[in-house]
Amino acid sequence: MGQLFTIDLAGSSFYFQLIKLQQVDRMVESQILLQGTTVTLCKCDKGDWIQKGNNNPIVKELVQAIGNSISLRYRI
Repeated sequence: MGQLFTIDLAGSSFYFQLIKLQQVDRMVESQILLQGTTVTLCKCDKGDWIQKGNNNPIVKELVQAIGNSISLRYRI
């Protein structure tokens, strides 16, 4: 993977790199590198994205924007 993405949110630009994307049953899990920190995001059955684990929590709006960007790019 390794593709670099940019998200503009609330007047700030965030850069992240997709490390790993996998689908197990109906759950999609993606591992990203965001500002030097590895973060795991999960897509729920409803289509909402959440952060897996509570280490280095990210703003919910940013998690959703990153998840939507991944969903659109990889059609998941």
